[in-house]
Amino acid sequence: MFDRELSWVAFNRRLTYEVARPHQPALTRLTKLAQAAASLDEYFMVRMPLLKGDVLGKEAIALRGDRLSRLQSYLRTLMERQQAHFAGNLKPYLARQGIHLLAYERLTTPQKRYCQARFEDEVMPVLTAWITQPDAATPDFSNLRLNLMVWLERVGKKKIAWVKLPRVLSRFMTFRGTSHPTEWIVVPLEQVIAAHLSSLFPDDVVKGCYAFRVTRSTDLGVLDSETANLMDMIQEGLQQRQQQGRPVRLEVAVAMPHWLRSHLARQLTRAPIDLYPLKGWLGLSDLKELTRLPRPDLLPPPWQPGLPMALKPQPAPSMLSFVALSAVPMDNLFNEIVQQDILLHFPYHSFAHTVERFVAQAAVDDQVLTIKMTLYRTAVDAPIVRSLIGAAKAGKEVVVLVELTAPLDEAINIHWAKRLEQAGAHVVYGVVGFRTHTNLVLVARREAHRIQQYAYLGTGDYLPDRPQPYEDLGLLTSRPDIATDLSHLFNFLTGCSHHIGYQTLMVAPDQLKHRLQELIQREVDYAQQGRPARLIVKLNLLADPDIIESLYAASQAGVEIDLIVRSICRLRPGIPGLSDRIRVYSLLGQFVEHSRILYCQNGDAPEAWIGTADWTPRGLNERIEVMVPLSTPTLVTDIHTLLQTLLADTQNSWQLYPSGQYIPRQPPPDTAGQSAQQIFQQRS
Repeated sequence: MFDRELSWVAFNRRLTYEVARPHQPALTRLTKLAQAAASLDEYFMVRMPLLKGDVLGKEAIALRGDRLSRLQSYLRTLMERQQAHFAGNLKPYLARQGIHLLAYERLTTPQKRYCQARFEDEVMPVLTAWITQPDAATPDFSNLRLNLMVWLERVGKKKIAWVKLPRVLSRFMTFRGTSHPTEWIVVPLEQVIAAHLSSLFPDDVVKGCYAFRVTRSTDLGVLDSETANLMDMIQEGLQQRQQQGRPVRLEVAVAMPHWLRSHLARQLTRAPIDLYPLKGWLGLSDLKELTRLPRPDLLPPPWQPGLPMALKPQPAPSMLSFVALSAVPMDNLFNEIVQQDILLHFPYHSFAHTVERFVAQAAVDDQVLTIKMTLYRTAVDAPIVRSLIGAAKAGKEVVVLVELTAPLDEAINIHWAKRLEQAGAHVVYGVVGFRTHTNLVLVARREAHRIQQYAYLGTGDYLPDRPQPYEDLGLLTSRPDIATDLSHLFNFLTGCSHHIGYQTLMVAPDQLKHRLQELIQREVDYAQQGRPARLIVKLNLLADPDIIESLYAASQAGVEIDLIVRSICRLRPGIPGLSDRIRVYSLLGQFVEHSRILYCQNGDAPEAWIGTADWTPRGLNERIEVMVPLSTPTLVTDIHTLLQTLLADTQNSWQLYPSGQYIPRQPPPDTAGQSAQQIFQQRS
């Protein structure tokens, strides 16, 4: 199998390469570079501490010797490649579009005067500087914040000063140019500060000023089953992360003298290999700020999602044109769901008018008795959670499992957990030792002297307004077998029962992996009978050794297998006698391909499953995950059509070869490239 870490490096390299694709608007390319850099930041925060064995209370993966050095060398090259894309490709391209990203020294004299005035009015009042002797301890540098290390001298004596860029200010100083109304000038704030250091240190001689950036571990330690208050422990861990997270990477300006680099590394207890000198601007993830510049012509047209066919309104009678809009009642979503299962495809379908509307209607419907929901990630302003708060205040039984340990979203989840508890909802925090990664809603409604249950099962989070939208699937259903399984699952999650066998759903950790291997083996059996056998799988990550062995065996038995794996893939395709019937693609584009799908030929009765689980040891053994089958041939056909459209993509798709190299797919000669995401937009 491919090395997991190097497979991730290859994924980030593809993200970086996407920046150079010419068919995208300028600010879209800038967004992609910022996201590739942010992905690299997160890798260092989350993964590197494990690889270095530098974690508290956890069993580290701990790469040793040459493997760790080789990985850090690859990461160093990756960071340099991002800098090269930015300096040599993106900055000149943006300049041709009227957005000039300039070093301070390249400004004209009037522009420098303007920056000086803004420095004195906006920046100077909120700056704080520290001066230390060369052998003194450094201040505490926040994670991923830019800082300046200033070399001062007074009467021949060296001193070191430290300036933190204030969080309350933007990373870049922007102002309009003079040659055209749409022209913008962008200057890094650290360079503006560096040009006016004499205002901060009037009694010293500034010998040099150098930017640096510290990346810290985000590890919160082990969640102990004996902990009395899980929320208190996580809040304490968050505070420690913000203040004392262990440094794992030190980015410095390449011009920083070696004695200053050594001093900084020593103060932060980092080895020389943890230093990453860079020629360009540090913190490329901060470039996302510039996507808010008022240049809509450099962004894709705003996407207006539609509705699935089952929810599209019928033509209204002409008399309704005389009725005020506020007097027209909303269609009852429950009436639509009880008639048929509804498959949702985001962002092509509207999240607000489907999932948010489903929960909002349940919250105000007098016949709804109970709403149960799992909450893995959500936004600072979350309409779904506000609906749950309203339902709890109205006296409905509201049960919410809030996953407090969702990486980097713990603070938001703690906020909503407290608000829900204050409103009267019953809030639980999941099963100790397992992260609850599902996205489920179960609604119980009184109808005609009986209780009818409705459910939503999604492959993604409740985050519809990400800077780069996520592609995901969801299912609205009233099937009794699914409702029964979900009732048992919620009882398990709230501590009321042990794991049991589920009649319809596949649930991790106890059942899912075994069931997946059974479905793969079923295709093997068909192939050995000489019947057509095929699997199509769409995932974010494929890294579980046992599942990969099962796929290898299926390939050798004659099963045709197409895998669409966005990021890490440890399976090595195309090896004669082992995996020659397996093809692996990675699809990147305007939207993040996030849904997980399994399609099985199953003889003459194809099946399709959607869910939250990636095929990794963590996803199959250490998380609560759910996959749900689609019930009707129509929905299975819809999934097959979706997958075939993705497999036909020749604009945003890469193919993985046995060597480990990903090569962009090309359309046939004299044929335009085909984008699956554009086709989905047109169809919706």
